[in-house]
Amino acid sequence: MHTYDPRGPQFLREGRFDPGETACELWWSGSGIRTVLDCTRLQLEAEAAEGEFTPWLSVVVDGAPVARFPLMAGRHRYDLLGGLEKGYPHEVAVLRDTQPTDADTAPLRLIAICTDGVPEAPKSRARLVEFLGDSLTVGEGTVGARSAMEWRMAWISNQFAFPALTAQLLDAEKRVVALGGWGAYMSFDADSEHTIGKIYDRLCAVVPAGDIPYDFSAQRPADAVVINLGTNDASALDKLAAEGRTGGMAELEDSAVALMELVRLRNPGAVILWAYGLCGGAMHEPLRRAVERRRAAGDADTHYLALDDCAGDLGSRSHPGRAAHARAAAQIAEALEKLKGK
Repeated sequence: MHTYDPRGPQFLREGRFDPGETACELWWSGSGIRTVLDCTRLQLEAEAAEGEFTPWLSVVVDGAPVARFPLMAGRHRYDLLGGLEKGYPHEVAVLRDTQPTDADTAPLRLIAICTDGVPEAPKSRARLVEFLGDSLTVGEGTVGARSAMEWRMAWISNQFAFPALTAQLLDAEKRVVALGGWGAYMSFDADSEHTIGKIYDRLCAVVPAGDIPYDFSAQRPADAVVINLGTNDASALDKLAAEGRTGGMAELEDSAVALMELVRLRNPGAVILWAYGLCGGAMHEPLRRAVERRRAAGDADTHYLALDDCAGDLGSRSHPGRAAHARAAAQIAEALEKLKGK
């Protein structure tokens, strides 16, 4: 068995990271490494901080999920693959399967890759799609039974969520910046501080060590940015109405415009697609108007996509299940294909 640094040239990084890091740090859902291996065995040495919410890892081979498991606190070695046969190279991805939380004290760290094969750098895919969103984007509800209702990492999975499925349909790289409960204007509980726009310029502000500027120039620019926000804003506006407070639609529209302005500033060449509706369409109109305002301001490469409602196709935590995510991925992929090159 030989040991390799996962930051080495044999591995392709996925997701946001700090170029000055001292270890391979995984901050966001779907972040990790990818390599090509011809081996009989693959092990990983990883480190997770002690905390309430255990991070989970997934292993994907040739695009197909083969493993998903929680990490133990501290530094440990894990068997990822075994019993393989030499002479059959595979593309292997090791990814963070769950989102960060404000209870995390540090990111998940990949310390070493151990294998009897020789890792080789995979070919980078032609396009990169970035996804901004909430619990839908991180895949809450895609694992577990309908009866599973407690908020735990066990019921969240990147590998079955629409960003991973969309990237697979497009043969594209992906990058995810998403947090369950957060919104464009307000979070589900009407907290105006918990919005993706407020942290977009930070590496991963929800975790203390990640509350540093994100260097957009140090990583590959996105070819498309898909924004899936509005579901928690709808819950926030319902809460405000129940408290007798009026308004909110105009503020949501303004917040959506501001977020798209920021995304355009950081991604000058990207298609921006606001895709909303997986959990109902209460916010369609203010979000459509926001997109039209950006287009009227001269940003012709900004578009709106009304997603099909999940129509009762639910998984755990009363969130859309896998079939609903597959439909959403097909819609998003089709829209991005039509917009490609325009």
